[in-house]
Amino acid sequence: MNILDEELCKIVASALNVETATISIETSSEDCLEWDSLGHMSILSALDEKFVGITLECPELGGATSVKEIADFCNTWKPAN
Repeated sequence: MNILDEELCKIVASALNVETATISIETSSEDCLEWDSLGHMSILSALDEKFVGITLECPELGGATSVKEIADFCNTWKPAN
């Protein structure tokens, strides 16, 4: 797990209001009861706070169903200037 993945797990855990230890890069929405539609909105909001504009510039995040998918999008995202 790289630094971004570790940070991303913390962001997701915080957004879902769960212990950081319960979220890993392999966690999916099926693994976490808190990751429902409102939980997903919380994740997107937290990502937008950390990476300003990412949800507008990377709409695919709306359909991401795992931390790995989110990480893949974040790792390839290039902010518009």
